[in-house]
Amino acid sequence: MAEKIRIVLPDTGPLITLAHANALEVLLAFDAQQVQLVVTDMVEFEATRHRSTREDAQRISDFLEKHAGRIVIEKTVFGQMAISAARLYERYTESQQLRDFYATSNMPAPSPLAPNSGELSINSYVSELIGQPPGPPCLVIAEDDFFLRATPGALPGNAHIISTATLLAKLEELDPRFKARDVLDAARHYKGREPNRATVDSPASKVKGGSTWDATVAAAQLTTKLTKKGNPRMKGSGSGS
Repeated sequence: MAEKIRIVLPDTGPLITLAHANALEVLLAFDAQQVQLVVTDMVEFEATRHRSTREDAQRISDFLEKHAGRIVIEKTVFGQMAISAARLYERYTESQQLRDFYATSNMPAPSPLAPNSGELSINSYVSELIGQPPGPPCLVIAEDDFFLRATPGALPGNAHIISTATLLAKLEELDPRFKARDVLDAARHYKGREPNRATVDSPASKVKGGSTWDATVAAAQLTTKLTKKGNPRMKGSGSGS
């Protein structure tokens, strides 16, 4: 029998897509009694670091703060190192005095944030959970090819990978008033960003009997969260759409 997902980790890409569509609340559709929603430190850093100049980053920051009791920001070994390095790089680029110090000391300049840093922090976190293999099943909601096209064995055996589009399609299946395409279209129309529309659902490879996530999505909770007045993603909601 497939084991239910116990931890959900959204990648930076889905957070940005949902923020662009003003639909971050879909992440709260998972049953809080069964599932812990986790955002790694590096994903939080990447997704919110430009909140003073970017509306989507501010929306994500506000969402994480508002639901701090429901969403846990989890520190990772990789994330702590990467965040420190990124902050040093930012100080270096902003300070002529610091650049001069590095130059006169013949020190190599700090490196910018490495690609896929958020994804690597998720991989780090899932790997750290494996105390008694294969560890609790973790659902990773992703858009980046780091997860969606990972070769077998490249990810921890307790990681179940789905795409943003797959999650949205399941929400529409549970409540037809919710329109997955509307969310993706809204994200696309926001400053021209095109969300990844690939449908991916890859169970955890080393969980006995496989892993399942759809049973942890609470339809009643979904309805409660998404039928709020003014939410344009629900047909027939108080928004009048």
